[in-house]
Amino acid sequence: MEGRNAIQSTAVHIYSRAENGYLLFYTITDFLVFFTIASVTARKRGISILGVSPMFDHLHYVADAFSRKEVFDFVRDTESQYAIELNKELGSSGRVFHKSFGSSIKRGEKAVRTVCSYCYNNPGEKKLCNRAEEYRWTFLAYANSNHPFSEPLKKESSSAKMRRAIKWVDKYSDLNYPMNHKILRMIFRGLSQKETQQLIDYIIVSYNFIDYKSLLSHYGNSYAQACLAFASNQGSEYDLREEFFYDSHQAYLQIPMALKKYHRIQNPYDALRLPVANRAELLCDLMMETGATKEQLRKYLRL
Repeated sequence: MEGRNAIQSTAVHIYSRAENGYLLFYTITDFLVFFTIASVTARKRGISILGVSPMFDHLHYVADAFSRKEVFDFVRDTESQYAIELNKELGSSGRVFHKSFGSSIKRGEKAVRTVCSYCYNNPGEKKLCNRAEEYRWTFLAYANSNHPFSEPLKKESSSAKMRRAIKWVDKYSDLNYPMNHKILRMIFRGLSQKETQQLIDYIIVSYNFIDYKSLLSHYGNSYAQACLAFASNQGSEYDLREEFFYDSHQAYLQIPMALKKYHRIQNPYDALRLPVANRAELLCDLMMETGATKEQLRKYLRL
C-alpha cells in the first residue's frame, strides 16, 4: 500500500516547445497524427500518462513518475516521430522541437492536482475554451464519453465510406500502428461533416492512452469532481521556465480561414511551401485580415 500511494502522489511534468517558436500543429490531422503516435509510444514504453495538452506552439505532459527515464524516452520518441511526419508535410527537414525540454517532479497530492490543473487548463489560458472539458484536444471529455463532440456512431447504419474508414482505424489501432497524414486524408475523404466529427471521436477513443483511472484517483475517482477542480483552480508552475505570452490562440484558428477566404489557399501547408518573399507578403495581408499579431503570423508562416 505504501508503494502504491507513493506512485499516486508523485508525477512528472514535462514542457516541450517548438523550435524557433514556430507552430507544431496546423490542422486537425496534425493533432490526430500526434495523438496516435503518442498512444503507440506510451503503450510500448508501458508508462501512465495523466494528461497531455498539445497547444499550437508547445506541449505539456503529466505522467506518473515511477519510471522517469521511460517518461523521457516516451517524449523523445513521440516528438521525434511526429517531427518526421510534420517535415514530410512541410517538404522540409530539420528540428521541429527545441532540442531540450523542461521537466519537474511533483510530490504530494496537492502538487499533483495543481500540475494537472495547469496542464488541462492551458487551452483556457489561451482563450480556446472556457472549461478544460470543452476543448477536444485536452482529451479530458473522453474520460466521460466515447463521443463527446459528435453524435453517437451506429456502424451498422453508417455510409459505405464511413464503414471503410472505421475498418482502417480498427486495423491500425489493433496492430498498434500510428496513423500518418496520408492515411488520415484518405479515410476522411468524402465524409460528411457529421461523419467527420464522429470519425475524429472514434480515432481518439480507439487509440486513447490517457490513464483516466490514475488521473481521477486524485479527485475521488469522480470525473465531475475533476472538472470542477480544474474550473476552480487554474494551477501554477514554478519549477519550469516556460516561455509564456498572454496572447489568444484564437488567432491560429482565424488565419487558415482568412487564407481560404481571401487567398484561396485551402491547405495551410500550401502557404508554408511558398517562397519566403511570398510568405512575407502574406504576413502583411493577414495582419489586416485577422486579429493575429505580427509575431503570431511569423510563427504561423515560419518566418
